[in-house]
Amino acid sequence: MISFAQYLQGLAGNGDLVTLEEPIDVPLDVVAAEALRASGPALRYDRTDGVDLASGTLAGPDQMQRRKSRPWSRLALGLGLDPEASFVSVLETITSLGPSAGEAEPTYARQAASRTVDSVQKLHLPQGTDDVWPSLTLGVASVSTDEGSHWAPIHGSVIGDDKLRVRTPAALSSLLADDGTLSIALGVPAAAVAAAYLLAVTEGIEVPVQDCGVADDVPLVPTNGGLVPSATELIVETTVADRHPDFQSDRREAWEHGVSSTPLSLSVERVIATDDPVIPFSPVGRPLADDLQLTGLATAATLYRRVNDYWGISPVEWVLLPAEAELGICFVATDVLYAGFEWQLANLLFAFSSLFDTVVIVDEDVSPRELGRVLGDIWVKAHPSRDWIFSESSAPAAKRPRYRKDGTTGARLYVNAAWDPRWEDSYIAPRVSFEQSFPTSVRDAAREVWNDRHDAASVDRDRSGF
Repeated sequence: MISFAQYLQGLAGNGDLVTLEEPIDVPLDVVAAEALRASGPALRYDRTDGVDLASGTLAGPDQMQRRKSRPWSRLALGLGLDPEASFVSVLETITSLGPSAGEAEPTYARQAASRTVDSVQKLHLPQGTDDVWPSLTLGVASVSTDEGSHWAPIHGSVIGDDKLRVRTPAALSSLLADDGTLSIALGVPAAAVAAAYLLAVTEGIEVPVQDCGVADDVPLVPTNGGLVPSATELIVETTVADRHPDFQSDRREAWEHGVSSTPLSLSVERVIATDDPVIPFSPVGRPLADDLQLTGLATAATLYRRVNDYWGISPVEWVLLPAEAELGICFVATDVLYAGFEWQLANLLFAFSSLFDTVVIVDEDVSPRELGRVLGDIWVKAHPSRDWIFSESSAPAAKRPRYRKDGTTGARLYVNAAWDPRWEDSYIAPRVSFEQSFPTSVRDAAREVWNDRHDAASVDRDRSGF
């Protein structure tokens, strides 16, 4: 298990984190969003009047640009994997954090946060450009029941010295007694926040963390609300002030598009922090944001396991919901077991998730690291009149795409971008590639020009900090 503070040190050691010192004139969520848009490093905001903040720590670069790292590289480091770990390794590690078939054996450790903070407002949490009040994101909410502690993602705003307005999955709210305590943990190990997202997207919040694999990896500590990671940077213990607060917010974290959520008004009972706390935040609603990446990876991990368990022989190589597509599209690489298998697989994916209305199936040898190749196969292998298959226009609207949000029905699209297994090899056109299309002398000259331009761009990014 890697604490969040250690995780940041690891990012810095890899040259993937830049520290900014106050004063910062531009709103922090704007800085964070611009860094993500530019596929820049994670950012740490060194502040003197509150907790240090970090953004982009669980996000990753745009796959449509040339980068050595991948969108899942940072999370891989946080999960204790090599940043160059395969995509499938990351998916399997995420699924191992959820409900476990075996008996988890939680370990307990001394609580890192021991300093009492007088007021939650003294933390000076990040304030978005569109909100009056500062916001908190990427938190883990913990509620204790007779069955154990239950985790879920949470985000919200500080509206006073002792008041919070938050949104959390309705399933967690239903477990919280009227006089019960809810603990909000901020700055937790990546494995803990990934587990909270996984439980949310799989609708497994009713499963106690003691019965999940995350309890094997993350030492826990009891609070008045429930168990939280012992290495948590900041803990806010709260009670319910109002289950039906009169407020509306246009902001939704990515997980809320697939899971029913509910607002809560909370009274702050106690705030405890480490001596030098640092907590993450996400520019909610922005492309490539941390919460979007986490939701996409947690959903992909769930689908990967479910479709392979369905057939029992693991025909699917990987499932990807790229943040670039805002979760409206699902790519899957698979072995084609029999004629019609692709159609059956697409229908299964539609049945398991409502976040997308398009499924693209590619051959099993296509790498998830090459999104350009994945997109290219749509045009190379799929004929619009034969391999683009629309359903009847009576399918329920997917919850993530930005279009068609009025609740009306529409069509789903399935694109078969895999070679038809019934075709003979002689009918399959050879792949047109850089290596096959040009002589050695031309390729060497092109590489030399490309490397010169790439090195110059790297120097410019280093100078600008992105």
